Amino acid sequence: MAEHAYSTPASTRAAESRAHILAALIAPFLIALAICGLGTPDPVTSGHATAIEAVR
Repeated sequence: MAEHAYSTPASTRAAESRAHILAALIAPFLIALAICGLGTPDPVTSGHATAIEAVR
């Protein structure tokens, strides 16, 4: 993009910049969500799945 920066419209560069900023803000949230998800016990291995099925 550096070769042809003069031919890229400003609105396109601004949209690309906004997309990069949005991705940079969302990525840490998704990583934190994944880490919290890893911290919760799995219902199948902890035995809670059978209790849930009994309620149904």
